[in-house]
Amino acid sequence: MDKQRLAALLLESQVPDTQKVKAVTAALQKNYYVHPESLLLLIELIATEPNVAIRQQAAITANRLVEKHWENIAKEQKPAVREHLVQATLREQSAACRHAESRLIASIATDDFEDGQWTELIPALVQLASSQNVTEREVASYIIFSLLETNPTNFAGEELKILDLFTRTIRDPQSADVRINTMMSIGAMLLIFDAEEDEEPVTALHTLIPPMVEVLKDAVTAGDDEKISQAFEVFQQFLAYESSLLGGFLKDLIQFMIDLAANTQAEDEVRSQALAFLAQTVRYRRMKIQGMKDMGQQLTHKAMLILTEIDDDEDEDDMSPARGALALLDQLSGDLPPRQVIVPLLDVLPQFVTSENPGYKKAGVLALGNVVEGAPDFIASQVKSIMPHVINLLNDADLGVRHAALIGLSRLADDIAEELSPYSEPLMTALVKNLQAAMAPSPDAKQTKKNIEIIRSVCGALDSLSEGLDSEFMKQYAGELVTNIGALVGHEDYKVKVAASGALGAIAESLGEDFKPYFEQTMIALGPYLAIKESEEDLALRSGVCDSIGRVAAAVGAQAFQPYVVDLMKSSEEALHLDNSRLRESSFILWSSLAKVYTKEFAPFLPGVFAGLFQSLELEEEEIKLELTEDEKGIVNTTEEIITAGKRVKIKKPTEEDEMEDEDEEDWEDYGVSPEALEKEVAIEILGDVITHACGAAEIKEYLKKAIEMISPLSEHTYEGCRKATIATLWRAYTRVWQLYEEESGSSWEPGLPLKQNPDPALVELAEIVTTATLHLWNEEADRSVVTEINRNVAATLKEAGPAILARGEVLTEFVSVLSSLITRSHPCQQDLGDEDEEQEVEGTSEYDWLVIDTALDVVIGLAAALGPNFAELWKIFEKPILKFASSEAENIERSTGVGVIAECAAHMEAAVSPYTQKLLTLLLKRLSDPDQETRSNAAYAAGQLIYHSTDSNTYLPHYETILQKLEPMLQISDARLKDNAAGCLCRMIMAHPDRVPLGHVLPALVDLLPLKEDYEENSPVYECISKLYESGEPTIQSLTPKLIPVLEAVLSPPAEQLDDEAREIVRRIVAFLYNANAGLFSGNPNVLKLAGLA
Repeated sequence: MDKQRLAALLLESQVPDTQKVKAVTAALQKNYYVHPESLLLLIELIATEPNVAIRQQAAITANRLVEKHWENIAKEQKPAVREHLVQATLREQSAACRHAESRLIASIATDDFEDGQWTELIPALVQLASSQNVTEREVASYIIFSLLETNPTNFAGEELKILDLFTRTIRDPQSADVRINTMMSIGAMLLIFDAEEDEEPVTALHTLIPPMVEVLKDAVTAGDDEKISQAFEVFQQFLAYESSLLGGFLKDLIQFMIDLAANTQAEDEVRSQALAFLAQTVRYRRMKIQGMKDMGQQLTHKAMLILTEIDDDEDEDDMSPARGALALLDQLSGDLPPRQVIVPLLDVLPQFVTSENPGYKKAGVLALGNVVEGAPDFIASQVKSIMPHVINLLNDADLGVRHAALIGLSRLADDIAEELSPYSEPLMTALVKNLQAAMAPSPDAKQTKKNIEIIRSVCGALDSLSEGLDSEFMKQYAGELVTNIGALVGHEDYKVKVAASGALGAIAESLGEDFKPYFEQTMIALGPYLAIKESEEDLALRSGVCDSIGRVAAAVGAQAFQPYVVDLMKSSEEALHLDNSRLRESSFILWSSLAKVYTKEFAPFLPGVFAGLFQSLELEEEEIKLELTEDEKGIVNTTEEIITAGKRVKIKKPTEEDEMEDEDEEDWEDYGVSPEALEKEVAIEILGDVITHACGAAEIKEYLKKAIEMISPLSEHTYEGCRKATIATLWRAYTRVWQLYEEESGSSWEPGLPLKQNPDPALVELAEIVTTATLHLWNEEADRSVVTEINRNVAATLKEAGPAILARGEVLTEFVSVLSSLITRSHPCQQDLGDEDEEQEVEGTSEYDWLVIDTALDVVIGLAAALGPNFAELWKIFEKPILKFASSEAENIERSTGVGVIAECAAHMEAAVSPYTQKLLTLLLKRLSDPDQETRSNAAYAAGQLIYHSTDSNTYLPHYETILQKLEPMLQISDARLKDNAAGCLCRMIMAHPDRVPLGHVLPALVDLLPLKEDYEENSPVYECISKLYESGEPTIQSLTPKLIPVLEAVLSPPAEQLDDEAREIVRRIVAFLYNANAGLFSGNPNVLKLAGLA
């Protein structure tokens, strides 16, 4: 083989000419790389070639060939080759070449170590790293890093020796390269530490953390961007392992990063990296940070101060310190308790939003909007103090402040739209005012650009607010809004068109059928955009319009929308073939809307719908190109762009012509989610909607099997969105099949195991698929949102479809095991990364963390519903943690939820709750006087259920008078459903023991409360009690009949959800009883008889 020809080809392979590179690559593959000698020739080029580009390419290529050819090199040749390579590396002047050559040494050494060869290398490197010659130290330290990065177990058992070396090299007085190489080596060897087994090495590691901080400081001072990034990356690596590896230095490290992020003298890139580290630390060490006094408050306040730097012209995609601060606030609100983040934020909010400095006003309202997603319940409880500030900022003189306020309002409304409804009038006034001002033409290009941003933000705010806008209120503004926003659909800026179409959909959604007067003109305005396809902007606009029309269809209903369905479905099916993932998703979402509107009438379109969804589920997840630095190119053994896909990034194998094909692909985590994965997530969700709303027995038979086969493997997808959607759709499919089974058989499920009736074999098979996929994830899933989604779907199905899905094998036992870990905070999703199998003892909890527990408790309720009295045995397992929540002194939400779970479980256990009466009653008597109204309300509900179902009257009857005294003041309080739950409790107590209740005193107060306004579920015991009192001839209730007649009319009238079917029948019986006794009672209310079906 010709060395000079090889050198020339290597040089030619780097020219920017695709065809030439392909030809050169083919020649290299055919004539050189298939032969073991090519590896030796490449190493010779490394040692002798004067051209640095050829040397570097030779080192990278040789590294790729080691696995294939090194074992075929003659054993007697290897010592000389190794020495030749090491000496060449020591002589190398180019850092990039030196690094590539060091990685080649590491690859050869790793191969040799497995065969017990080149054992002298590590001792030689340790000696060389202590050399007086700075170049030798730099080379040795980088080879050590390369060895550790290639396979850290090369140093297993030698941790103390290598750490002893690092105590010197991390402080190298002459070379920043030696210091950063050492720091990267420490990061690479974290994998081999076992905190429980390796106490001495871990202690030695701790001593290196302060000098590692100094390395970062030095890099910042020197302005060395590469070393700064490398140092930050090492600190990020610590977060992926057990928290004990950082030991007591975590707090100091966080403080250092806070100070660095807040330092306005530092470079923006450095500050942004510090903020990114803080956000990751909050994510992966949330429990540790919760335990650091005032740390959440400090992080929140610092982030808000940094946010004041935000620029009106700042691009949302630029990662400035201000954007980093927003990301940190978002992470803080989702991972720390509200008291540690939201309370400190709200404490300083007034001084921010009333400041003379526009930057502070913008920071205040943007911070508020950014934290609501992580703590919607807490923010919702504070709207009275928050909203006056938001409204003032929407009317601020500064355009930038108004823009920020619109963004903040949109974020608030995304999560708490209904709680904002009392402020609809001032909000709508401000939105219309901002829209009108922004629509005025301006000769100033900068002003025009800002106006476009304002228009888009107003439309976005309307979109977000739609769920909380009452149709009667919206009627006042509908004409003006539809006219103005309809005009914007023709705006020259396509982003404005998209925003305007979204706002029209939102207006339709809030008006419902009252949108019909504007329906035709809206369809005329939007319709043409459903056919555009000439550019990416066209496709983005078509997608937005498709989303909007789906909302319009849901608003106006099936009959009004009928003329447009066929053409719209043709457009949506054409959109699948326009090579735009977002547009395909919009088609899917449209199908979901139409399936909900037309239900089984959507059947003619199902063949195309399922074909489109299946096609997306079959997508190969296309690759994303990832740009790498020269060093990174060396790490992954290629100078080409790296190919990635999905959440887990995989290194692309060479083409089939490349005979150097690596057997093992290297996995890198978290570079992003592919568009294909995002599309699959939407397709799976819509599949669930279509199965639930549009499929009858025939369609289930035709499509379900294939659907299940296609989505089941995606429960193990690397993207959590696909895992969530898959589990949800599997459970929804099971529920739908069960509903159809009940319709066909004419029977309903009965609680308890063993099953009272055996389900269809197809259902049994489906249950096995669903539970197997669920349990595979549920036990070990580390993502809170996935676990929460599993909990929600399991709970809903148990309540809807009963115990059949629990009947197989050990399913029930495994469910109980997972639930026990969740409600004791010892599940993997509730731990800091690396700190498994611990029950977390925390004061307070983030709303995301509580949602995991809350939904798990809902599954416990689902089990109680499905098992009925059989659940009494399981109560023994769940009782302690549930009573712990119900007895919590720290958190109102824990008490109110715990008490609510007791109530529901008692109701489902029925008389089987009796053995637990004493313990439960003791707790409930205390909670009936709880300072938190929600807890007190739930306690009233629980006490009524316990008394109604328990047969242990000897325990609860002595407390009847006490309970009645505690209920009496609740009948006057409107908040937290107190009146309704107190009324329900009172009626259950009367039904259980009418002789122990002073009916002459109680019943007038009860009737004055009716009809119930909040908790319609309590109508069942109320009217059952009244019915029984009439049947027994109780005189007080008879005297109250004139007052009750209008009440009966009210509950038989809309809204229909006031009464379930059983309660409605009871009310009809009361009306019939009274009518038969005295028809004259209804002379003033003849409509009652019509509503009751008696006239």
